[in-house]
Amino acid sequence: MKSGITGVVGIFVAVVAIGALAIFDHASGAEASIQDQAAVYNAVLASWQGKEQGHQLVDEHLSEAPSKADAEFEECAKGLDFPAGSDARKNKSLIGIPLQAKGIEIIDGSKWAPADLGAAIANGEAVETAVKEGFSHSLISLSQITFSNDGRDALVKFGMACGSLCGSGSTIHLHKRSTGWSIVDRCGAWMS
Repeated sequence: MKSGITGVVGIFVAVVAIGALAIFDHASGAEASIQDQAAVYNAVLASWQGKEQGHQLVDEHLSEAPSKADAEFEECAKGLDFPAGSDARKNKSLIGIPLQAKGIEIIDGSKWAPADLGAAIANGEAVETAVKEGFSHSLISLSQITFSNDGRDALVKFGMACGSLCGSGSTIHLHKRSTGWSIVDRCGAWMS
């Protein structure tokens, strides 16, 4: 009888410890579920692709997450509570994150080369066609995600490169609603 009670108490303690660890981890904003990470990336990619959702190259490598050291962080965070530092456990790659946007091709961005728009135009291709080809061969890069301490807001860096003087990007603020993650704001926008 005593060993049965000890076993039940041991299971109870283990369940409480696991629950406390999950609450602590979520409250720290340190590590969100793979589902939340995928939902954030999917929302960002869907906003870029729009309704067309044509072919899009996406770099598998993730850059460092937005942090308080970034100039645009305060603009994006707008008084929300985000963790002070980075978490070394964060994914460094999109491999294994289930992306649902159609037409997405994950590639090693270090091996990517832009389409040469100038050469296409010089060879008689219409400017509009060359630009469309350049965009269809552009490379999207994303960062690791910084989740707020309550897990309801996220910041992620987004960049699109289509050539040496062709690209844009920003830090994107998303908020988790009952319907899923949606973009609230874009900050620190750049364009070349």
